[in-house]
Amino acid sequence: MKKCWLAGMLSLFSGISWAQCATGSPGTNCTGPLSVQPQAGNNTQSAITLVDLGLPLLAPTASQYTLSVASGMIVESDNGNSYHSLMGPQGAQGPAGSAGPQGAPGPTGAVGSQGATGPIGATGAIGASGPAGATGATGAVGPQGATGATGTTGAVGPIGPAGAVGSVGPVGPTGAQGAQGAVGGIGPLGPAGGQGPAGPQGPQGPQGAAGTIAAPLDYSFYYGTGFKAGVGTIEVGGTYDRDQIDMTSTTSVRFILTLGPSALPSGSYAQAQYTPDGTNWFPLSGEVPVTTANGLYLSGWEGLPSGANGDYVVRIVVFNAGSVAAQISLHQLHLQLK
Repeated sequence: MKKCWLAGMLSLFSGISWAQCATGSPGTNCTGPLSVQPQAGNNTQSAITLVDLGLPLLAPTASQYTLSVASGMIVESDNGNSYHSLMGPQGAQGPAGSAGPQGAPGPTGAVGSQGATGPIGATGAIGASGPAGATGATGAVGPQGATGATGTTGAVGPIGPAGAVGSVGPVGPTGAQGAQGAVGGIGPLGPAGGQGPAGPQGPQGPQGAAGTIAAPLDYSFYYGTGFKAGVGTIEVGGTYDRDQIDMTSTTSVRFILTLGPSALPSGSYAQAQYTPDGTNWFPLSGEVPVTTANGLYLSGWEGLPSGANGDYVVRIVVFNAGSVAAQISLHQLHLQLK
């Protein structure tokens, strides 16, 4: 009903105008029926356009019917009532119609003929090559010095005549052998001469090279069946099994030992040491492993360490590489020097 009323109102607006509209405050006031008359030559339908200014709506007023725009829709107020949309609620969606039968496939269109290939355009002329740049002038080569004249070769002198070979003279006859002379008698023995005085002693000759002994000097340190070696370095026999050795002229040394059925863990060894001051000990021989039971083991001949030439105290030590004390079967311990 309200849509019909609005249609009638718009039709009334599009009739003949019976009044004038004047711009005033706060808006445009029109009296009498409002007519919208398009200008002459207009080619669009008559209409009233409301522009949304984004401003608050006019307050509803009794006995007034107001059209306006709010939130993108045309709204209307009746006789002081609140504004409402002129669009009614959306009706329920009707049921979907049944699908119609599929139409018969249309005939395949004829294949169009291929258009003729256009002619290939003529190849454009090749542009002329630009002139080559001028080559720079080559610097002048300096003049070569004049070659000196070759001297003339001297003439070869004539070979002189060979001298004549003299003739060999005749061999003279061999002379006769002379007779053997008689043997003279032995004269008497003269008296013995007296002994002359002793001559002065000559200067001493240079020092000869150091001699070697038929066998190396051998020092025995220990004979027993074994002892218990603590962890780390332990002196064999304690302070009672040391020796004083004069190694002033010694050049080489080796250490020899025999081991019974008890050996130490891997990394253990025995070694001879010396002290020049009674406090600090230094290696004298090489390290001899004591990790394989029942055998004779030696370090081999080695040069005497620097600083060991002297009359020093010597001892034998065992290094136990294990983590606990262990029994070791040491028997013969010998230090040999030469």
